[in-house]
Amino acid sequence: MTLIVENISKSFGENLVFKDVSFKMDKGEIVCIKGKSGEGKTTLLRCLNNLEEIDSGKIIINNREISKVKDGKLEIGLVFQNYNLFPHMTVMDNIVLAPLYLKKSSEEDIYKRAAQLINDLGLKGKEDFYPYQLSGGQKQRVAIARACILNPSVLCFDEPTSALDRETIGQISKIIEDLANKGMAIIIVTHDNEFVDEIAHRVIEISEGSLYEE
Repeated sequence: MTLIVENISKSFGENLVFKDVSFKMDKGEIVCIKGKSGEGKTTLLRCLNNLEEIDSGKIIINNREISKVKDGKLEIGLVFQNYNLFPHMTVMDNIVLAPLYLKKSSEEDIYKRAAQLINDLGLKGKEDFYPYQLSGGQKQRVAIARACILNPSVLCFDEPTSALDRETIGQISKIIEDLANKGMAIIIVTHDNEFVDEIAHRVIEISEGSLYEE
């Protein structure tokens, strides 16, 4: 198993978001998580990425409990709903910022990897563009490249189709499927039922603090 989520719970004060949530994923799987607004889908993604601390339970990736290791969060990436690109930085600079800061490899290798991702994601020629110069789909691709450059085992997407037209959604679907085919486990939170029908290997619904597999 690439990912094991074991009986995790999360509350904000007296507000219970979810309790004893468990599921497992293998590499190459695409799992979509559905649910009404306010059911905790985004909070679940943030917990998986160590952006929120779980109250109890375990999150295990590649046999390591990520909440127990300093660099565990590097094994799982998140593509935010609003992309969260730095507006004052170019496409290239947005992509290489984290690995350069973390010194994951040599500067030459980082820029080479970034150039490959830019090419693979159809962004060639946009390296020196700023986010305001990009379409929604292009911003999404930059956000994907930024997450992928750290080589996570699991990649999470929060509402990846919310601001895109159907043609661009098709292009993003192809990118996600390619990532899964390369062995990455993909978790997608979405309200887009058409997108779910098109891409999901499994569907899990979150409701009243619990997960239910469809």
